[in-house]
Amino acid sequence: MKIDKDDVKQNDQVWHDRYGYGTVIRVQKGTCDVKFNESERILTFTEGGYSGDVKVLWWQPPIAFHPRKRVDYTHFLQIIDGLHKQLFGE
Repeated sequence: MKIDKDDVKQNDQVWHDRYGYGTVIRVQKGTCDVKFNESERILTFTEGGYSGDVKVLWWQPPIAFHPRKRVDYTHFLQIIDGLHKQLFGE
């Protein structure tokens, strides 16, 4: 099982868009079970970090960007892409 191209392993920390950080309890082919905070309940997610048809798991909180109406962000997005490639490679 992978989230964003990286293997998910037992005891990994993942971030859920509603529950925050949780710990991977078990990994099976195509699924992982995660326990969040003090909850006794364990939730199961599918390949890529999905719950149903919605991606909800990441390795850490994703960076939110709220574009404004009628503003061209093409140059900004090119800069971000270039920085990402410099820091992390292709």
